[in-house]
Amino acid sequence: MNDTDVVIPPTFEINQSRWVLKLSTAQPANFELQYDGETHYVGTMEVVNNGEHISVSEANWQFRHKPDKLEQWCQVHHTDTLSINMNYYFADDALVIEYLARNTVPTRLDIRHAIQHLPQQNEIESRNSTPNWQHKRDGLPSDFFPQTEKTDFFREAFSAKQWIVLKEL
Repeated sequence: MNDTDVVIPPTFEINQSRWVLKLSTAQPANFELQYDGETHYVGTMEVVNNGEHISVSEANWQFRHKPDKLEQWCQVHHTDTLSINMNYYFADDALVIEYLARNTVPTRLDIRHAIQHLPQQNEIESRNSTPNWQHKRDGLPSDFFPQTEKTDFFREAFSAKQWIVLKEL
């Protein structure tokens, strides 16, 4: 190791109150959300392009840790290059994940985390309760473009937010 080597920690964390979000460099498509050291939610990233799942397992993920935010990005190569960026942060009583992606061709892209709640013994779950996570997809530029032959300089942009509503346990 020399003075120019960058040491990447195995796990990036941000926290709010007793909640801690963990991103692992070994499994960059997954996150873990803990409360008081116990895992309550896990998320696995899903990328779907024109109805087809795209693997992100071979992507070279980069991370940036800011005071109240974790940023993660990569480029995925499928039929074309897809640039993906995600920001994780706590806002009010929620963990928010912002997604931004750019593709060189118009597509029907969707990016989100499949979230699994791992109830603890002290939690009482109601069968009729709504999930504590939400997903909102913003419109795509191609939804508003008329049919044209000039798409050479066009870049599709995808934007969405997903959030988990947190509560004190």
